Amino acid sequence: MKKTFVFLFAIAFSLVSRAQDVNFEQYFLNEGSLRMDVFQCGNAEGSHYVFERFVIEPYFGGSKVNLIDPFNFGTNRVKVVDAQTNTLIYSRGYNTLFQEWQTTDEARVMERCYEESVSVPLPRNEAYIILEIRNFDGEFEEIFSKLYEPNEMFNTTEQRYVFPVQDIMVSGSPESKVDIVILPEGYIADEMDQFLQDCQYLANVFTQAEPFASHINDFNFRAVLAPSEESGVDIPASHIWKRTILNSHFYTFYIDRYCTTRDYFSVKDVAANAPYDQIYILVNSSQYGGGGFYNFYSMSTAGNMSSSSVIVHEFGHAFAGLADEYEEPDNPLALLYNLNVEPWEPNITTLVDFESKWADLVVPGTPIPTPNTNQYNNVVGAFEGGGYLTEGMYRPQRNCMMRNYAPFCAVCNRTIEAVIEAHSDSPVAVKSEHLQPEPSLRVCPNPATDFIDVFVNQANEKAEILDLNGKVVMTVQLKNEVNRIGISDLSKGMYVLRANGETRKFVKQ
Repeated sequence: MKKTFVFLFAIAFSLVSRAQDVNFEQYFLNEGSLRMDVFQCGNAEGSHYVFERFVIEPYFGGSKVNLIDPFNFGTNRVKVVDAQTNTLIYSRGYNTLFQEWQTTDEARVMERCYEESVSVPLPRNEAYIILEIRNFDGEFEEIFSKLYEPNEMFNTTEQRYVFPVQDIMVSGSPESKVDIVILPEGYIADEMDQFLQDCQYLANVFTQAEPFASHINDFNFRAVLAPSEESGVDIPASHIWKRTILNSHFYTFYIDRYCTTRDYFSVKDVAANAPYDQIYILVNSSQYGGGGFYNFYSMSTAGNMSSSSVIVHEFGHAFAGLADEYEEPDNPLALLYNLNVEPWEPNITTLVDFESKWADLVVPGTPIPTPNTNQYNNVVGAFEGGGYLTEGMYRPQRNCMMRNYAPFCAVCNRTIEAVIEAHSDSPVAVKSEHLQPEPSLRVCPNPATDFIDVFVNQANEKAEILDLNGKVVMTVQLKNEVNRIGISDLSKGMYVLRANGETRKFVKQ
């Protein structure tokens, strides 16, 4: 694999970077992964997490050298922090369906809970699994943390679903490849042969679509033979309801082509039969549609004439965090974007900080913004219209897979190649701000019951716990950089811990 992809990616962001310096074997077991299931509950105004369970699963498909996320993509992020040393040992960004639902009219008048699940390498010792959400100003905020204790009796190893796995196209070991696990939705037992043919078709699509075709030996494709009770998929507008293993449906948020599932625990249960970096759900339907969420899942129908384009487009979302580059003013997802900050997606810009995006690919003399005329066909610039918005958002080229199913633009190509490289067994540099600074004051777990761990950079400091009225209810001396404080005597509610001139909120359950 050519290392020039990493070099080009680093140039594009023009920032100082550091090598990956987390030793996998020091912090993680060589086999298996840890999955944390939660519910995210709330409405358009906000949300909170409810812990469901830890599951120890048999496979980890990711790189064992690129443990810290080098991209800073996603609306959400999971971090793993060693509980003894407050060391960040793993991080990954991702998107969720819940975060999209929050933009809908329904979210303004009611609350819902959505299933959410994150998978990380299996820690050797106690570690905090921390969930963060990106705020409207583009910054991640810690929302939830849970202590993983290896000896806790309720860490389950039970596999809810056990199904055969068929290799479709395997090029090497999971730790050095992009592992795609393909799940069937709406295929009954007698249709498994058809599912395997559709899986082969999906893999063949990648052998013909650049830049994947040039890197096809960096991919593994495996299929889980998981039958549904009934053939097909839910189509609510036609009052068609099918008993399928992943409970998928069209008309998500009342958009006819938007096919998704909220049954994410079942998705993860079926995917657990094989090592994976990406989950691809093939739907047994001829209706046009699908969906894709960064590091969550991709979904498309198998029997539509546009399937090959939809497969690649949705995978662009799920694999490389690529934004839609078309305009769709009525799409509620347009509400996700703050035009006063740069969007995190690598292929759209508000021009607030264009230098951090693809300015290095623009030929001198190209006007920015760039006129949307034939004169600038095949030119990298900044063309207005993208992220569903007609104004204020710009895309790299006039045409792209993420806009109108044309070949990927130069920026999307470069991003995809960089993400492929990060899945390899070759270390990829991480921008310094993705490693540092970690918070100088951290309070975990959150919510808490009997204790909180207070992490500070400097010991021998006094800490105060205040209620929401500003009253000091507890004062403690922080003797070490990691301090465990009993809070069982505190009443249930929200509190603020103050130390080192900083404050952190936590909830006592």
